[in-house]
Amino acid sequence: MEAMKVTFRGASAENVVIPDVEVVNFPSEYVLTGINRHLLRSPDFDVDKLEGISDGDVLTFIDKLHDITENSTQSIGTSETHTDSLVDDLLRIARLNTWPLKIKNHEPCAIYIGDEPTVSSDPEFVIKKRSIFVLVVEDKHLKNVGYATDFGESQIAVEILACGSENIRLGETPIDQTLWAIRVISTYVTFYKAIIPAMYWMELANGLPKEQKVEVERWPIGNGLKTGFDLAEPAGRRTVLTALTKIRESLLKQPASSTPHTAMAPQDQAEQSSKKKDKQHRK
Repeated sequence: MEAMKVTFRGASAENVVIPDVEVVNFPSEYVLTGINRHLLRSPDFDVDKLEGISDGDVLTFIDKLHDITENSTQSIGTSETHTDSLVDDLLRIARLNTWPLKIKNHEPCAIYIGDEPTVSSDPEFVIKKRSIFVLVVEDKHLKNVGYATDFGESQIAVEILACGSENIRLGETPIDQTLWAIRVISTYVTFYKAIIPAMYWMELANGLPKEQKVEVERWPIGNGLKTGFDLAEPAGRRTVLTALTKIRESLLKQPASSTPHTAMAPQDQAEQSSKKKDKQHRK
């Protein structure tokens, strides 16, 4: 991503990445203070024998955590199906599939340079607000990612730019955008936030960027296989669910029409164009 002038850095504080908004509708039933990695990896683990948990959705989530922790040490090439299934549940638990938000799987997108789709992308999951990409999710098995790709950050950079590029094509004029991304390696979750300036897109319309750059903030600050918040531990689950809830609430607070950090949906553009014509007619 050097040619695209994208860099990653550890955030100086949590609120640089995670919005500082009120937590509402928090799914506290999934924190599960008695469920930890040691229990999940126990040879005698049986989800049907857990006491005090009657919610079937919660039991399914626990069993999926068990599937991942049980298979986390298998060899390279291990399928990421278990992680995909857990991440899908996690996004739904955080109500990121409730209108106007929706989950899309393997949504094709591309980075456009000079109106040509130059680099294509196929994220595992994206969250869209109506027709606008707002969040990218990529998950990996522990044995399928490593230092050569900065533990998946190279792919995340492409996906952030591709989603942002698709958003820009919905509007008439490039604007600043804020996009979030989430990396899940096995049960370890890392959050990212990128604010991409309008000038970056303007440079990209004429070729590779020369002056403008994109800086992606990471939380927690470390970048490694197990540096993220651990869903196999109660503290990790609480932190991840809190962060997802705050991101959701931040997205819902943004108006449907254009804002300094949100691309404009086509229907909103048409409404604004109509209003401008009405004003000109009155004059």
